[in-house]
Amino acid sequence: MRVVITLLAALLAVVPSAHAGPSTRWDNIGPNGAGGYLAFAKNVAYVLPGAGQQVFRSDDRGRSWRQGRLFPEMRGNGLAADPSRPDSVLVAGYEGGGGAGTVLRSVDGGLSFAVALRTPSEVQDVAFGGGFSYAATAEGVYRGAGGLGWSLLPGSPADAEDVQVVGPDVLVAAGGVVHVLRSGKWSVSDVPADKISSRGDVVVARKFSGGVHLSSDRGKSWRALSGPWTSSWILYGGITANGWIQVQTLDGHFISADMGATWKRTDALSTVDVYTEIGSFPDMPDWQWVYGSGGVYATADHEHFKRVGVPGAHVLSLAVSGRSLLAGTMQGSYRTDLPVASQEWDFDGSAPLAIGNRIGALAARDGVVLRGRNGYRGSQDTIFVERSLDSGRTWVTTAEMPGNTRSLVFDPRLPARVYLGAYLINAFYVSVDGGVSFVQRVHASLRGIKTIAADPSGIWLADAGGLYRSVDAGVSVKQVLPGRMNSVLVDPRDSRHVVAVGQNSVFVSFNGASFVEVPNVSAEQLSAIAIAPNGVLYLGSISFSGSSKGVLRSLNGGRSWTVFGGPDVERGVEALLVSTDGRTLYAGTVSGSVHRRSLG
Repeated sequence: MRVVITLLAALLAVVPSAHAGPSTRWDNIGPNGAGGYLAFAKNVAYVLPGAGQQVFRSDDRGRSWRQGRLFPEMRGNGLAADPSRPDSVLVAGYEGGGGAGTVLRSVDGGLSFAVALRTPSEVQDVAFGGGFSYAATAEGVYRGAGGLGWSLLPGSPADAEDVQVVGPDVLVAAGGVVHVLRSGKWSVSDVPADKISSRGDVVVARKFSGGVHLSSDRGKSWRALSGPWTSSWILYGGITANGWIQVQTLDGHFISADMGATWKRTDALSTVDVYTEIGSFPDMPDWQWVYGSGGVYATADHEHFKRVGVPGAHVLSLAVSGRSLLAGTMQGSYRTDLPVASQEWDFDGSAPLAIGNRIGALAARDGVVLRGRNGYRGSQDTIFVERSLDSGRTWVTTAEMPGNTRSLVFDPRLPARVYLGAYLINAFYVSVDGGVSFVQRVHASLRGIKTIAADPSGIWLADAGGLYRSVDAGVSVKQVLPGRMNSVLVDPRDSRHVVAVGQNSVFVSFNGASFVEVPNVSAEQLSAIAIAPNGVLYLGSISFSGSSKGVLRSLNGGRSWTVFGGPDVERGVEALLVSTDGRTLYAGTVSGSVHRRSLG
């Protein structure tokens, strides 16, 4: 088993070189920080991030990933690939908030999708088998051929959640129990099920509160499985391609290699957290991929794991410390060496916590890195400030305080002074000991700080209620501009040059006092702003419907803006960073991890 893990460790993702002159191409450089639904066909792997709008494909068993284009509509919550035609892919689609559904079909390996079937209710699952394709919906099970020519199967059960083709039969989890289509006739059992998996004639049905049941004859007869667990909550239950039956409860993760006669406990629950799905390449049944929190993980024993993808993380913050690039995501921070050579960034062997681990802010200076982690203390939203002295490899918690944060900044004159923005409360925080302790600055006018920018004379606060200025370390603040502000930047070459970013407009000052509005910069919501050493400005944008322009550029200090283009990802860009040498622009995206573009 260790041979498989060693082999996988050698298959690290390789990304293109960072410096090949100016380019219009964006490269997804990781981190592999997103999990998703799995599908395998021959040597091709597909991953659909939960509630995602694009599919990732790997042709080299997880060594590297290609991100597909945005779906034409809706989101996905199920995925299937045709075993005989690896480029043919189906996605179970649904309309956010409930309602109608679709089956989306791709014939170019997940690069693009078209609507193949529209349904009155959301499509819960899709499958290939026996020369047909299937879709599970509230009104029943639809059948097509190769993802086309769909019709509702007569007599199929309502409230279908999961569909499996088992030899010549079709098994469906519907209405909380197992239904079987055999020889053209439907039958229903009393076996509880919301998910079904199979290997040959062996079928495993599980239900969250109904236990795990096993059939050795394609669902003709069943028996309940019992093991060394006491919890009645079944987090996962299924049979894998190598014949192992796996069960995960609140008590832990258990494997049986003898059809449930004996069981072995693993540390998977504490290491990778809750399993959602397990899959394998057809020719490597012992090398199993797990969809867990924080990513997709490969394992041969469910004791030792290697993360294999996918680069679809939501990136909230970026920073550089020495030769390390750090990305703060919805599920922890990731670090990699510069120049980035792999989509797989540092991984310590365990999945990041899925709840309370959002890294909203990063700041680096003189070998010290600070991060603001948004979590909970009991039921209270809490900011945990953590410090690293080794460029983000290890962290120590130094302080905690009420609120959430999206901004951390070192004072340019006083290295020990640190400013921490906060939202959910009308305050921010100041440290005079390098982030070890903080003093709260409460101001009734503040509604939620998105960004703090510091200059030698004071600080600027981009707040939901306007742009504010303080020249006494936050003891007092004065509103300079009204209206929601999403970001603010001070030109490091001239602190009188200040650029504030509103929802759709930009406000520019060249004297540090009066501002001129540049209206209607974008119809999309403006987000982060960054400046290159030569003074060129870059501005991120986010679209809440369809593809985003991603990044805009200004060559004249913010007086005018043009579309610079961005990576083709859902919604757009949340964080921006220009390398210290001005040759590379990094964009932290909402659904595609970090993308890189050469500036020359």
